[in-house]
Amino acid sequence: MTPHTHSFSHEAMTTEFEVIVAGQEREYARQASAAVFREFDRIENLLSKYNAGSDVGQINLLKSGESVRVAIETLECLERAVWAHSVSGGLFDPTIGTGFQWLEVDRPNFSVGWKKEGSGSLDLGGIGKGYAIDKAAEVLADWEVPEAVINGGTSTVLAMGKEWNLGVGGPWGEKVGLTTVKLKNQALSGSGTEVKGEHILNPKTGKPAKQHLAAWAIHSSAAASDALSTAFMMMEADKIEQLCRTNPGTVAYVVKQDESLVEIGV
Repeated sequence: MTPHTHSFSHEAMTTEFEVIVAGQEREYARQASAAVFREFDRIENLLSKYNAGSDVGQINLLKSGESVRVAIETLECLERAVWAHSVSGGLFDPTIGTGFQWLEVDRPNFSVGWKKEGSGSLDLGGIGKGYAIDKAAEVLADWEVPEAVINGGTSTVLAMGKEWNLGVGGPWGEKVGLTTVKLKNQALSGSGTEVKGEHILNPKTGKPAKQHLAAWAIHSSAAASDALSTAFMMMEADKIEQLCRTNPGTVAYVVKQDESLVEIGV
């Protein structure tokens, strides 16, 4: 840490978040970080599937044809999830294959529910942390903290205000000399099998993702990078290349089954 860089951590959403603030006095940085941590807790109370009283918990208690009013943040996160589902050809699925086609998001009425034809089970674990980091960036902007890094455990990190060196590539990157990327006002997310094993399920087959050993996604939105790194674990390289080409600013790194690291959209 440089003398003008301060780090603070907080547990929420089953992970440890870290805020690194640059160019501020320590006490001011601490207060701004505390405001960020309150935001993480607030978002968790809306999006946790483990809390029956959360918005997501309430949605999962609904039957076919029923809906419930939710917070604007829940709507926003779901809209980002719907976008990720679309651009990934359905491989990012906030219902994990249980019935995305029945999900109904009604922004004008602030409601979410299931169509009369069926219902599913909502799980925003693949995008919720990234969305919370995007909201945290808004908090830091309100506190007039322009230069910071917001790190969500080992999965998603957002670099704000200046160029920051962020780790990418894992052990496969070390073999080819790619261990860091310089990012400014961008997020980097990673998914893989090393830490949690085969925890990413293909929503179309119900089986563990087998296309790649690991994947990273860069995007201006942490929610988007969070979702895309999950989807990239299941997408063929040419499909990822098409996605990056049609969504400017999106970059991917994937580790194929032969342990070769491929850069896409760079």
